[in-house]
Amino acid sequence: MAEYSFNALKSNEKAFVAMTSLNVKEFLGLLERFSAAYQTDLHARGKRVDETRGRSDGKLALIEDKLFFILFYLKTYPLQEVLAYSFDLPQSVANHWIHRLCPVLQSALDNMGHKPIRLSSELMERLAEEGQQELIIDGTERRIQRPVDNDVQREYYSGKKKAHTVKNNVIVGCADRHIKYLGEPLAKLHFQREPSFI
Repeated sequence: MAEYSFNALKSNEKAFVAMTSLNVKEFLGLLERFSAAYQTDLHARGKRVDETRGRSDGKLALIEDKLFFILFYLKTYPLQEVLAYSFDLPQSVANHWIHRLCPVLQSALDNMGHKPIRLSSELMERLAEEGQQELIIDGTERRIQRPVDNDVQREYYSGKKKAHTVKNNVIVGCADRHIKYLGEPLAKLHFQREPSFI
């Protein structure tokens, strides 16, 4: 079985980018902030040392492997069973690390100023700070697990995709490829091809 870790894959740039969306240089830049956010999270939980250090089966013992794990999950979005198998973990442990590391990554990205904005007033402030640039505005649709309640099922069903989905509006900068705005997920939203001015 192939080893899924930072040290095993950092020399294979193409595979590394395919698995994380970052090259090694970008990964190392994020790692510094991620490590600080992780230490802050440990202190907030009342722990002085990382809970994976010193264990004989210490999977994800290194901070690089924790960041690689969560980026791999968010980029490829595999089933938790597949993720657990890939990283040689039980499924319950993979679930624990997903829920434990997502807020840490969000905190690190927020500290770097890369967290997408969700309010239009904040978007206007950020765009004014960054200056004039070309932007791409798009709508995305992603699958979700089918809701149990019939009324909620109807609300989230997309006839186009023949699946239950949520939709987001996204604004991305062309030059820097940063997400400037990420709208809240919506259920019944029909994207218009042409803006209607009344």
